[in-house]
Amino acid sequence: MMEEIKKPGLVETIKREAPQLASVLREMKEGLDVVRSKVEALTAKVKADSYPTADGMSYLEAKHLLLLSYCQCLVYYLLRKAKGFSIDGHPVVKSLVEIRMFLEKIRPIDKKLQYQIQKLTTAGVGSVAEQALSEGKEAQQSEDVSNYKPKPDLLADKMVDESMEDGGVYRPPKFAPMSMDDKTSKQERDAARKEKHFLRQATENTYMKDVLDELEDRPEEIRDYYGPESKEQRKFMARYERQQEVEEELFVRAPRTKEDKKREKRLKSRSGLHGLTESFDNEFKFLDEDGEKPSSSFSSRGKSKRRKMRH
Repeated sequence: MMEEIKKPGLVETIKREAPQLASVLREMKEGLDVVRSKVEALTAKVKADSYPTADGMSYLEAKHLLLLSYCQCLVYYLLRKAKGFSIDGHPVVKSLVEIRMFLEKIRPIDKKLQYQIQKLTTAGVGSVAEQALSEGKEAQQSEDVSNYKPKPDLLADKMVDESMEDGGVYRPPKFAPMSMDDKTSKQERDAARKEKHFLRQATENTYMKDVLDELEDRPEEIRDYYGPESKEQRKFMARYERQQEVEEELFVRAPRTKEDKKREKRLKSRSGLHGLTESFDNEFKFLDEDGEKPSSSFSSRGKSKRRKMRH
């Protein structure tokens, strides 16, 4: 045995794993001392019929058996590690993984049954205390019904995320994996994209808007401009319509800035016939009957006369 330990590879392995094994054994010994003290106290109370265990919850019994099997497998695992035996492919590793998986899977059940178990435990402790106090009396007091009343303090808070309890690190919830089955080809996607583009162009067309209004029996829209719409004008009208919808929904008149008023005036002047006829009078205002432009002296004299007449 000593010759096997003196092998260089085994010695390095022992030196590397000895501190870890020592810490695990120390922690295990402390845990066993705590468990032994609790188990001895509970065993004494059960033997004295203080805790009747005849009609218990089958879920808790199954969980206790799982924990006991896990502890046994863990002790055997540490025993093999302490003796230097290999654990590669050993059944104890598989058993540890399976039991640990079962314990992890039943955690949601523990959360759901926590309130019920706490209520039953409190009721049992209360009934035992009442029986101890009522000894020597002729009439036994009835069981306190208030033990079964709902206790909101024991309920889990829905506003607090369970993932934030473990050190404040956010962990996204685990959902069932879903696969996106996109069986459409590239030609079909291109055709759908072109169809959306043509539909958007059709809805922006003035003639198509009029046709849709007639088909859907919409009220006639009175516009302040004529002729084809520009891209800037369509954006302005869409923004104006959204603003009207917000005003009708909130019953509040939205303020209009000077920049909006200037933009609206500029778009009206540039759109359709209004832009063509806006400066029509200015071109022919200073022409004579013969179609010639009057002299500067006449125009200045006319201006001075008009100024005098204004005074």
